[in-house]
Amino acid sequence: MRSTGQFIAALAVAASALAGCRSHEPKPLALDDAQRAFLARAATGESLADYAGRIAAHVGPAAFDLSDGISLPEAEAIALVFNRDLRLARAAAGITRATAENAGLWRDPTIGVDLSQILSGAASGDIEAMFRAGFTLPLTGRLEAERTRAAADLHAELARVAAEEWRVLCEVRRAWTRRTALDAERAAAIDVLTRVEQVVAVVDRMEAAGEIARIEARLFRIEEAKLRTQAAAVEADLALATREVESLLGLPPAKDRALTGGFGDEFQEPREQILARAARTSATVALAVAQHEAAERRLAQEIRQQWPDVELAPGFGEQDGDRQATVGIGVTLPVFNGNRRGIAEAEAARELARVRAETELERVLGEIVASDERRIAALARGEMVVRTLGPMVDTQYAEAREVARLGEVNTLVLLECLKQQLEAKQELIAARRDESLAAADIAEAAGPAQERQNP
Repeated sequence: MRSTGQFIAALAVAASALAGCRSHEPKPLALDDAQRAFLARAATGESLADYAGRIAAHVGPAAFDLSDGISLPEAEAIALVFNRDLRLARAAAGITRATAENAGLWRDPTIGVDLSQILSGAASGDIEAMFRAGFTLPLTGRLEAERTRAAADLHAELARVAAEEWRVLCEVRRAWTRRTALDAERAAAIDVLTRVEQVVAVVDRMEAAGEIARIEARLFRIEEAKLRTQAAAVEADLALATREVESLLGLPPAKDRALTGGFGDEFQEPREQILARAARTSATVALAVAQHEAAERRLAQEIRQQWPDVELAPGFGEQDGDRQATVGIGVTLPVFNGNRRGIAEAEAARELARVRAETELERVLGEIVASDERRIAALARGEMVVRTLGPMVDTQYAEAREVARLGEVNTLVLLECLKQQLEAKQELIAARRDESLAAADIAEAAGPAQERQNP
């Protein structure tokens, strides 16, 4: 068996290559552990320690302090860490990152044996074999094009994560605004209800003294009951709004969690300045631009794949007692196929990405203008309440109390004044809420005031 040594050596090479392959390691789900971890999750310094840098960049190096409750900037920082959508987006980006980190690798070599030689040699008791190894030499730049495309795909995926982060932050602001408005409505209702109770107490004494008819006195008790019902409804809505905020933050529901602060800073950036920077700072436009670049890199790769790599297949062995060595060279000629389908599809995808980027910018600019008009209208409503309606209602209530202090109690006037005060407060709260919601919509469309860095 003259070729037994070569045959054993080839088998040894193949076995050593297979031994280096990775084996599967199962990692089953542990949903019970996940449930316990979620229910025990708390926004403490220890649980957020791994994200201290990102939190400091968002709220300031020394501003993250939960001992006095959770403020809006702190809530946004917590959402960046625990929000479910963001955790899924980052996990999905890990797939694209893995692709980018392993793109542009050489193809594995192939090893083969001429089986006809083995069979013919077996009849005479000798094994005569020819062994071949195949290599692909990437001389046309195909691997570099593959790496460039994978890097562009990763950049687009990271831009998607950044856009999702900004969307979640703006959604937190909107949920926070709605909850803040309900909290303010509850406080206003409780304040008016307390004063209505005082009026009802006076009405009870007047009814007992025969100074007011029972049917008239019942009107005040009906109004008190209506206010209590409204206050209970606002309380229920406030609890639901709190759960919404906690869900966005990725925290389990908790009865004793304190959410502090008001509507947040007023929006003061001029519309012209926002429109001028939107193309540079909008998260969704940045995503569309990154997707266009990924489409460009895909087209470059498809064009590069027209040009074939050189395939080498050296071989060695013995035949009829003679040692032989061969070298096979192969090249695929781009005559009939030439990757025309791949190129055509990549060109169409690039055109789609171009149109998507342009239309997204148009949408963003339109959203900024429409949202800013809503913000201005809400601001005007609030100013009208502060300058006109509010002072008139307060003056009316003050004069009614002064008349009552002098001994002429007009309970109907007092009750009507209290109702008007509550309505004025509710109108002011609604105007402030709508202004803040419109500002959040502007921010989501335009992106942060500072130009975003490449992810």
